[in-house]
Amino acid sequence: MSTISTTSTTPYIDEDAFHADIQYIERLWQRKAIGATDVPLIDIGHGAPLVFVPILEHLEFVYARQVRSFSQSRRVIMYRRHETYTHPVGLVERAEELREVLDYIGLEAVDFVAHGDAAMVLFEFAVRYPQRCRSLVIIAQGADYEIAPHPFIWLLHELFVRLPVEHFLPAWFLRRTVVNYIMAPGLATPTVTPSLPRHLIEEQFCKIQLWPFVYKFSVLPVIHYFNMRNRLDALTMPILLINRYDDALSPAAKTYWLSQHLPNCAGYRLVSGGERFFMYSQAEVVTQLIEQFLARDTASL
Repeated sequence: MSTISTTSTTPYIDEDAFHADIQYIERLWQRKAIGATDVPLIDIGHGAPLVFVPILEHLEFVYARQVRSFSQSRRVIMYRRHETYTHPVGLVERAEELREVLDYIGLEAVDFVAHGDAAMVLFEFAVRYPQRCRSLVIIAQGADYEIAPHPFIWLLHELFVRLPVEHFLPAWFLRRTVVNYIMAPGLATPTVTPSLPRHLIEEQFCKIQLWPFVYKFSVLPVIHYFNMRNRLDALTMPILLINRYDDALSPAAKTYWLSQHLPNCAGYRLVSGGERFFMYSQAEVVTQLIEQFLARDTASL
């Protein structure tokens, strides 16, 4: 395990830089008919393909700086997933969605990068289709999703799944709760100024229409049932794990446990600071770690 200190007392990201990255991603989308679905797709650059597995719609900015960087030397692919408002779409459906995109593009075995919820989907995909995974880069995700205070949060999710809470729960309240977890400060540095200001994250969440419905039918079916602890033996491809010290949604203790139980963990790196979206706010550090891993993986072929 390696640690990389990048703690700062000032924001890394200002509004102009953030909005420029948002616009960069938005300009790259090209709509493609994949199966029966109209899918916004990014397919740029040349070289060995690198696929970024999408997280929640409008949060793709998390990958913006890596997309820009890696597309200079590789073929970079990312799609915007469709959120659902009326029926649950879970891990299996999301994994098949990823397969359909790869089939459409004509890619057989590629390198993948996935952050948080997207890593849950990638794990499911990798268990189902290990032959299509040259390597995985997993950012901020352990082998399960039991977050503090557990089991209280689990019970709340159960109520959300079983009852029509989405019809009366205010979107602003649910949005504030989720962003509170995203912005949770490190225990060692509780007063450090956020690397990515809260209002910029809220700005993106406000773009998600019918947020309580999306949370119930498009988010919870993935995170509430995610547990890879008894399926790790199938993940024989090289895997790089990157996390920060004390992520509220992906505690370092859990990612460390994962690093010790993967059949082929090629590296486990901890980044200091940057909150949940440190992949974006600490892009230079994270990109370098991914570059080193991919170079090592290529050299071993």
